[in-house]
Amino acid sequence: MKNSIYIFILLVICTSCLDDVPSDFNNPDSSWNPSFSIAVGQTSLAMNDESGFNTLLLNDLDLSGYPDWIDEIDIEMEYTMPFDMQGIADFSEEIIRVMFRLNIDNGFPAEAYAQLYFLDINDLVVDSVFLNGPLSFDAAKVNSEGEITSTNHTQNDIIFENDKIDNLSTVRNVLIQGGINNLSLDTTLIDFYPNYSVDIQMGVQVEVKMALSGK
Repeated sequence: MKNSIYIFILLVICTSCLDDVPSDFNNPDSSWNPSFSIAVGQTSLAMNDESGFNTLLLNDLDLSGYPDWIDEIDIEMEYTMPFDMQGIADFSEEIIRVMFRLNIDNGFPAEAYAQLYFLDINDLVVDSVFLNGPLSFDAAKVNSEGEITSTNHTQNDIIFENDKIDNLSTVRNVLIQGGINNLSLDTTLIDFYPNYSVDIQMGVQVEVKMALSGK
């Protein structure tokens, strides 16, 4: 088991960033808590097929003079991102902390929200990132011509420990579900909405506890 841990750490050194490398590997009481970071992926949720948006709502089927999506309370979007955590099972006893970092930029001129779910091989929900429900994000700033002058940027760190780490070993995908609150729509911006997006970037940092004694 110990040999496999060292092989694991060697692979990590070759592919990611490590902190706090010990200066003395011969001390029998030495231990090492290296951490490494990996980019999981990124996506942009927008009013298109790739984001699971019902593009029929871009039409004016009810002849109201506006696209049909304006009648929706929420504009819902989603994306599934591959994230295979099967290898974590071999090191679950050594992993003491997993931190997920989410960088989210709301480019819609309306309040947005997002939730991330960890899915197993059967697409069943194993866990979620935000325990108290979807996280909300303030609207982006736009000018009179509908151009984004400033997105609303947030960075969120979510830490998994103990039994929650064990659950991650069954994860194969991450489902990102987002939406736009449509209750306070500025009708002058309707034509620009298909050009806006919520950009989501996800990374993970893993901290491992290693005993360096040769015994």
